[in-house]
Order: sequence, then structure tokens, then C-alpha cells
Amino acid sequence: MRLAMPSGREEPQREAELKRKAWLAVFLGSALFWVVVAVLIWKYWG
Repeated sequence: MRLAMPSGREEPQREAELKRKAWLAVFLGSALFWVVVAVLIWKYWG
């Protein structure tokens, strides 16, 4: 029965880890987008 109920300490840690990974993915995706935009601008005007 104990295994079915997650402990109060475990759940927020997992949620914090998920939030950190989500923000990392957002920042990496944004950085990749701007790198692609910069390269396209460079090739267009260069």
C-alpha cells in the first residue's frame, strides 16, 4: 500500500525537475531559432 501512495517529499522534487527540463527546452529551442534566423540573415545580406 505504501508503494501506491507517493511520499510528499518525492512529488515536488519530480515536479521541479520537470519544470527545469521544460524551461531548458524552451530556452534551447529559442536559441536554436535565433541562430537559424541569424544565419539566414547573414546568407541573405552577406
